[in-house]
Amino acid sequence: MQIELVMATVKEATKGANINLSWHRVCKTKKAVTDTISKSVETVGRVGINYDNQKVVKEKRENGELPEQSQAIWYGKGEFVIFPYLIRHTVTEQRYLRLYNGTGNVIPKVQYFRNGVPCTFESVETELLASEKRKEKGDCFCCKIEDMTSIAWVKSSENVEEKKENTAPVPF
Repeated sequence: MQIELVMATVKEATKGANINLSWHRVCKTKKAVTDTISKSVETVGRVGINYDNQKVVKEKRENGELPEQSQAIWYGKGEFVIFPYLIRHTVTEQRYLRLYNGTGNVIPKVQYFRNGVPCTFESVETELLASEKRKEKGDCFCCKIEDMTSIAWVKSSENVEEKKENTAPVPF
């Protein structure tokens, strides 16, 4: 997806707004695997939040669960291009959208593919690297801009919903 489309959507959204987004990417597999294993994810994330200003983060800093100061992004390999939205990886130059868990009980919808054909996680699990199987836990996550296939801000006004959506073709 083009970075201009992503930034236009998130900048229009209010601070902390829920954003519907999806992405598709090739998974990391073991060396012997010749098939292309990929996955698509649809979820909700919040944008425009300053991590250090969140109540839960302040509480964790006060009780010692988090260091007193924020640590460098990706061990010093990440930097904000547009705070608090866009991060650039200083080694690969790839750009990422920084998001926080959506409000409510958001469960991402994940679909795996083998050579472009939908399949179950269980059917590809033994072929994936361990890093592909771990469940990330935390308050924030990043999505690589080039992997994004759609982004939409759903805003409510006087019980009328208006959906602003930008999409790109799924890269199989």
